Amino acid sequence: MSTEDEFDDMNRMLDILQHIDLGLVVIDQHFDIDIWNGFMVHHTGKMASDVKGQSLFDVFPEIEEMWLREKLHSAFNHKQAVFSVWQDRPYLFKSRNVLPLTGNKKPMFQNVTFRPLVNMRGIVTHVGIMVTNVTTEALLYSRVKGNA
Repeated sequence: MSTEDEFDDMNRMLDILQHIDLGLVVIDQHFDIDIWNGFMVHHTGKMASDVKGQSLFDVFPEIEEMWLREKLHSAFNHKQAVFSVWQDRPYLFKSRNVLPLTGNKKPMFQNVTFRPLVNMRGIVTHVGIMVTNVTTEALLYSRVKGNA
């Protein structure tokens, strides 16, 4: 594979990560934002250039810091993926829901995965935070449960 082919592969991968229908945030051990994809820009209204290098807790002061630090501790120190589901905590990032069927419901219900990112020496230097919009499922579940 040529260097040009490798560059094209990398470019396609970055394009997919920017446009995938999934929030992707990468933070370092100081909780500073390193990556902020297009989904996050679209749903929070916060531009990547405005949040990159900023503390997650400064950008989102409404996040319950102790709860999130505990979640991230497992990812950073135990190399374990950690999860949060909307039934336990409706959202991590208060953001707009823009789905056609549920667009008037605010905020967006989210399932969140915290995935440790390991460097070449096997050390977790960053955590990837993946945010899935589950508003439609949450509303359907609530309706079904309410009718039971």
